[in-house]
Amino acid sequence: MNNRSGEYTHTGPFSQLDAQTGHCQESLALTLVLSINGQDTTIPGANIKVCELAILRYGFTGVLEFYVPNDQREDTLIDTFATEDLISLALGINAVHNLPEPLPKAFTVKGLVTQKSVTESAYRQVNGAPVLYRYYRIHFADPAQVLWQQHYPSELYVDDCMTTVINAQVVSPITLTIDFSPADTIVPLICLALGNTDNSHPGETGVTNKASFYDFLMGYIHDNNGFFIYDYEEQTYQICLEEPQLQNTTAFLPHEINTIQHTWPASKRSVTSLLNATADNSKNTPLTNEQAVAGIKHDTMLRQSIEDRFNQRKDMQSNRLTVHGKQIQVVFNQWPLQTFWPECELSVDPSVDGQHFLHANQIYRCASLYINVKALDNRPEKDLDLTYTQYQLLYQAQGHPTDKPQSVLPKYTLPQYPLYVEGLIVSDQGQDNEKTFDVPKNDDTGQFEYKVNIPLWDLTIKVMLEPDYLNSHFYFPFHRDTKLLLAFDLYRAHVVKVLNWGEGVQLPMATQGNHILFGKTSEDQTSVSHFYDDGKPVLAIKRNKENDTELVRLEEGSIILQTSEDD
Repeated sequence: MNNRSGEYTHTGPFSQLDAQTGHCQESLALTLVLSINGQDTTIPGANIKVCELAILRYGFTGVLEFYVPNDQREDTLIDTFATEDLISLALGINAVHNLPEPLPKAFTVKGLVTQKSVTESAYRQVNGAPVLYRYYRIHFADPAQVLWQQHYPSELYVDDCMTTVINAQVVSPITLTIDFSPADTIVPLICLALGNTDNSHPGETGVTNKASFYDFLMGYIHDNNGFFIYDYEEQTYQICLEEPQLQNTTAFLPHEINTIQHTWPASKRSVTSLLNATADNSKNTPLTNEQAVAGIKHDTMLRQSIEDRFNQRKDMQSNRLTVHGKQIQVVFNQWPLQTFWPECELSVDPSVDGQHFLHANQIYRCASLYINVKALDNRPEKDLDLTYTQYQLLYQAQGHPTDKPQSVLPKYTLPQYPLYVEGLIVSDQGQDNEKTFDVPKNDDTGQFEYKVNIPLWDLTIKVMLEPDYLNSHFYFPFHRDTKLLLAFDLYRAHVVKVLNWGEGVQLPMATQGNHILFGKTSEDQTSVSHFYDDGKPVLAIKRNKENDTELVRLEEGSIILQTSEDD
């Protein structure tokens, strides 16, 4: 299984910083609404004892732990919670004290629950040992991560674009806008081969795939130097070629900041070259990498006879060499007293902080946040059912210079190809009952192509005519209705092997015969056969056109030359 990641990832507290130094005490008002089958349950803020959030440009993950009393107040959540039904949530966080005017917007996320658990506290000393409190724990994430990470489609699109493919996967509550020119390019075919997850018979359907549609999408965006952005105000997604508009914020004051650290990711030091190993168009194309060390190589082997395909790979590899520069990591001393989330400005007021820091007079783009909230008193009865309580807070932000765009994508698994699917040759030459071939020249690529119908998807694709394993003296294109096994990649398919014999080609086993059959129909063909008659070899060439028949037959002691015309 091959894995790749985006330019940088964020799945927890930044490892380079001592997380303990950033903890502070803060009164926070949390709001939580859980929706199950249309039934909403509101959890009072102070009942929430633990909240962990990883907030990134592409989406979020989180954990919540909270109490629900079951004493005189009935726990109305447990009956719907203790099922397999999908749970959606809306979580809001606000500071409580010293708020500015106008009030900042609550930090809000809306997602779907993945894992969940509940612990019941029995009070043995009370008559009947009732359950007075239940402690719930839920894991959640944004809708695209939850749903598309379990989405494994196998679909074929012909003469279409990636925008169509992606939009076809969008389901509620995912809302997606695509403003991404690479995705608008019309291509001959696109094959999503993600459903081949059963590894019991890989020879039948191709290599085993472990990548979900979410993996596929992250890889596609990464390869094309794009951005996958989650809008925390609108709860929508966007695929775009440029970073979204920077949202203005007020520069932070030094007392709001605990620690600022600048980091530079490791740079690629090798010279990447694309080696096209074709006989007619061989080339060694080095890619520009200003940080490379001479003599250190990363040679990528290709075999592309079509120039456009080679250039596509060249562009893809070049995108991976983009140098994005430094990143800034900030630990806050308090909950920010302004609207603040990814795509907001991140800066420190230089008039107070001084001019000698690396971050002085610099504006960064916030790309991710890590928020860890734990109640100072986690007893169930403490501040029970109140709107807020005191927490130990760890609030960290990560960003990059506004003039150095950086894509933030999660780690993802590369889809595995090929996918094996059967198809039938289509021919526009001759009559429907004739075994004719049809391989017109593609004006764009200069290659000759079959038309192949794929019954599984009821679509017809184009497959390049290739000599295959035959000697160059032979020319035997596949004729109408020849059954083929095709190997699909993302953007093309090629013939693996033929799966059937033509009508009338097979000879009886008793003859131990070999047979080549030329022509269109049984009434318009030429047969060349070698077989055994009474244990003696016979070579026969027979031509027939309707009633006219010619035969050359060589057998033991005789040569037969015959021509006839039946009435």
